[in-house]
Amino acid sequence: MTSWKKFLAASVLAAGCAQAWAVPTLTTVVTPAPATPGSTVSVAVNIADIADLYAYNFSLSFNASLLQLTGYSAGAFLGGPDDAYFGVGDASAGLLSYVYGGVTGPDAGVSGSGTLATFTFQTLGSGISGLNFSDVLFLNSSPDGNGDIAVTAVNGTLAVQAPVTPPTGDVPEPASWMLIGVGLVAAGALRRRRVGGMAAQA
Repeated sequence: MTSWKKFLAASVLAAGCAQAWAVPTLTTVVTPAPATPGSTVSVAVNIADIADLYAYNFSLSFNASLLQLTGYSAGAFLGGPDDAYFGVGDASAGLLSYVYGGVTGPDAGVSGSGTLATFTFQTLGSGISGLNFSDVLFLNSSPDGNGDIAVTAVNGTLAVQAPVTPPTGDVPEPASWMLIGVGLVAAGALRRRRVGGMAAQA
């Protein structure tokens, strides 16, 4: 086998191993980012690189002085309402306890990446809120009940910032530019007149 064929085979094998050993990751995506005070902000909880996901639960904490929960819905990763179930065990100030979901029926789990749940909040002021995971449990479709999936949960942040108002009155209006130009012309004419008078006296 030539050297380039060996290199190609090794590259394909390495790519396959990297895909097989990818660690599933749980993250949050905030829209818009940053948010503004008194607005609605969306937090999507996403899972990436998972195989055979059959059921899950997690809890998510946030700053209740900065964010007020207004609603939540299931993501599309596990399918529609006929294919999957979704719910929140308890939604209190600052904590979404035991958000859960799963595949209905005896079918195999779902593989890939996508959104598990979306939460909407009303922003109450300016600041930064942590979005911290706990009680993370992911299961595959193994019938023996030993189907835990190791998932890395990455905590996030949600920033709320007041919009920056550009300064006003610092840039002269066109009329102001005209007055400045007339003033410069007049100053130049006066200077020439003075210089001409001095030359005549000399």
